[in-house]
Amino acid sequence: MKKFFKIIGVLLLVLIAGAVGGGYYFLKTFDLNKYKSYAENLAFKETGRKLAINGDADLGISLIPTLIVNDVELANPSWAKQPQMVKIKQLELKFALLPLLRKEVMIDTVALVQPEIYLEQSADGKASWDFSKPVDASAAKEVAAEKVEILAQVKNAEDIRKNVAKAEEVGPAAAVLAGFAAKNVSIENGVVQFNDQKSKQVTNVKINNFELSADSLDDPITAAFDVVYDNQKLKGQTTLGSINQFLAADKPFPVKLSATAFGVNVNADGTVSNVLKTLEFAVNANVYNPAGNMNAPETTLVAKVSGDAKKVKADISTLNVANNLVKGTVSADMNGKKPMINANLSSDRFDLTSLNPAQPLAWNLPEVNFISTAQASQLVPNTPVPYAALMAVNANAVVNIKQLIIDQGMTADNVSLTAKLNNGVLNVSPLKLDFGGGEIDAVLTVNAPAQQITAKLNSQNVLLQNLHKEFQVTGANDFGVKSGGQTQIMANLTTGGATYRQLVQNLSGQLAAVVDKSVMQAGSLKFMTGNILTQILGMINLNVSKNPEIDLQCAVVRADFAKGKANFPQSIAVQSNQITLVSNGAVNLVNDKIDFTVTPTMSIKDAGVMQALSSFIKVGGTLQSPKIALDEKQALQTLVGVATTGPAFLGAQLVTESNSAPCWTALQGTPYANRFPAPSKTSTVAKDVVSDTKDAVKSTGKALEKSVRDIRDGVKDLFKSF
Repeated sequence: MKKFFKIIGVLLLVLIAGAVGGGYYFLKTFDLNKYKSYAENLAFKETGRKLAINGDADLGISLIPTLIVNDVELANPSWAKQPQMVKIKQLELKFALLPLLRKEVMIDTVALVQPEIYLEQSADGKASWDFSKPVDASAAKEVAAEKVEILAQVKNAEDIRKNVAKAEEVGPAAAVLAGFAAKNVSIENGVVQFNDQKSKQVTNVKINNFELSADSLDDPITAAFDVVYDNQKLKGQTTLGSINQFLAADKPFPVKLSATAFGVNVNADGTVSNVLKTLEFAVNANVYNPAGNMNAPETTLVAKVSGDAKKVKADISTLNVANNLVKGTVSADMNGKKPMINANLSSDRFDLTSLNPAQPLAWNLPEVNFISTAQASQLVPNTPVPYAALMAVNANAVVNIKQLIIDQGMTADNVSLTAKLNNGVLNVSPLKLDFGGGEIDAVLTVNAPAQQITAKLNSQNVLLQNLHKEFQVTGANDFGVKSGGQTQIMANLTTGGATYRQLVQNLSGQLAAVVDKSVMQAGSLKFMTGNILTQILGMINLNVSKNPEIDLQCAVVRADFAKGKANFPQSIAVQSNQITLVSNGAVNLVNDKIDFTVTPTMSIKDAGVMQALSSFIKVGGTLQSPKIALDEKQALQTLVGVATTGPAFLGAQLVTESNSAPCWTALQGTPYANRFPAPSKTSTVAKDVVSDTKDAVKSTGKALEKSVRDIRDGVKDLFKSF
């Protein structure tokens, strides 16, 4: 028995030696020049382009036979700026040893070192990868026949013949791929460049590493990649179906991808079909964008994406934007002159406060100081409005949100938006929402070709106490509406221009908000603490303990827009039994500069020198840094009037200079012009008292100049005490 095994062992050694010797002989007699010429001729037949193998071809004989070809080039069309479409510094082919010993050619590994690929598209739309000499059916058969002849001695030649015959029906590219038998493909330090001559844009892709492997024609293809696309890193891995599945163009080809691109994590699992003809796909996608990446909130998209090269549809099961859930469908049709996009999205609850930069899941926007302290600045940038985006596609969109949270105390319900974009004209009509217990209807039109924008808004049945929870009375010290609060809002605005600054400069129209008769509780308006309004209210020195309730007759805020300004022609008005307030002024929307006078007046029975003086307020500076000052001229007139006429002057002044119908005045020239009664006539006696006082101030002359100066200084000191 021992002798038997010894004899078997000797025979095996002899067989191995003979096989190795035969393999060595095969490799030594392999005519590289013959096949180098064949490769160049084959490439020309396939593409109509010249293939040049300029370098040496070396064949290493070892346990892993290796063919190395240096300096390979494939030409670009004559119109391209780059003469070569493909340049490879080194092409390395490793052959499987055992098949080779059986005179079977089986490429185990293909390695590309420093490949350079230059793709170009001309100004008239020609592409460098569209070969000028397409291979016809007879040429495809000739190529396939030559391939079968070379591979005739391969063990599975019959299978390859079948694959080639099937591939001929698809096209010459499939015929070439049909005989591909490499198990591993790698690319190191490659470059891909795309030059769009029409847009003059150049896109660069750097391939740090690419690995592809498939054990056989029937085994799955796995790949890993690490590339840089226009300075953005893309890295991941994928598992695909087999080469035979790929060639079976009428059957789904499995695709599974896990990657990170532009800071976004992408996972996809699905199939593609007809890759070599009309691409079709159906993929379950899961996309995650962390908070702050690309200046966007944390977003997760789970959707089924399906379609082909002309139509794409995404069935969104979950779109989570900073914990706001959206679902629906989005589709795109590229068959027309312009892509057509249709979207139907809905959400049960969307919280806009979650998009605040301070929130951990929201945008991480860079800090920009748009408004300078106390100095007017260019608030609106002079950058172009991206109208071109509206002219690039046509679209229809329907959006429904059951609850839209605007801030912690303000909510809109049943938000419904329908938008249509056709040839650069965007119409949002209607935009409806339940707001403040009532309804708001709005329409918006953006005409990109004409560079014009119009917007209209109207409300019905809105209550002030329902606009914001801070207007609701829940405690003894709260400011809010105890009863009434009926509010109406309207806006009618138009503008036009090529830049954002021009849009502001050309803005025209009106905006108005009106509050009807109400009972207000005078208290602390917490959410407005620290702003200009609370500063003014503090100066007025309204005695809250003496007047715990304010019987509001009306309140109006009305703005007229023209030439880059928001003008308030005595159109900020509050009228009540305790106090009347009228403001007149303007805001420069381009540079943020403000210029206002605020005239609050008490009732006659509450009037006194302190209250009279505090009725002359001027506001300047900027919205970010307002400057509140006293109107010295008016204050001086009041002090002289009291000194020369007596306390009766205060009452006469209040009757003469206060507006008995400030809301009526504020609403003239608006659709609400007749909503409130017109002002009553001022008595002749009161006019005479004030007129005499003004004359007395003028006649003080130099004799009273020092006294007037002292009075002025006293006014300043008094103002500081406020």
